[in-house]
Amino acid sequence: MTLGISQVTVYVEDQQRAVDFWSGKMGFEVVRDMPYGEHRWIEVEPPAGGARLVIHHADPSWPALVKDLPNYVMFHTDDIVKTHQELVARGVEFTQPPNQQPWGWSAVFRDDDGHLFHLGQR
Repeated sequence: MTLGISQVTVYVEDQQRAVDFWSGKMGFEVVRDMPYGEHRWIEVEPPAGGARLVIHHADPSWPALVKDLPNYVMFHTDDIVKTHQELVARGVEFTQPPNQQPWGWSAVFRDDDGHLFHLGQR
């Protein structure tokens, strides 16, 4: 049996703001953007390929999003210091710059909705 991850959903308050962040600042490609009820079904893919992010509208009646803890989504790069510098130049906010951990290099960045994500180095 072969299993993999094809999509991870990120719930956002403003889908266009999220598209602008993920495509403009992070360099992801918008691979699907179509009507979905009152909102849109949007998928973005990282430059290196792999699992896509689904940018889904968060309904205001849902419980508040937890914004103080990183999502358990880790992006990877071959050179974390260089990638950090490039993303900062594009306006990405890092709450934790690259640092060496016992298990490897790690950094944490924030999207424009306040979600925190990990960046690691392979």
